Amino acid sequence: MNQSETRLIEEGWAALVERLGLANASRFIMLLDRRTDGARQYLQSLWGTRPHPSPRPQPPVVNHSDT
Repeated sequence: MNQSETRLIEEGWAALVERLGLANASRFIMLLDRRTDGARQYLQSLWGTRPHPSPRPQPPVVNHSDT
C-alpha cells in the first residue's frame, strides 16, 4: 500500500468516526469485511498506534419523571 492509499484510509476512518461514532464506525468496517481478518487487523493496528478520538458531545439528559 502506498502513502496516498494509507492517507485515504486514515481520512475515511476519521470521517466514519466523526459521522457514526467510534462504535458504529467499527461495526461498519467489520460488516464490510466479515469473511477475513483484514478489518480486525486494521482496527487493531489503528487503535494501537493512535489515541482514541474524543467522544462526540451528547445532548443533556432530561428527567421527565420529576415534573
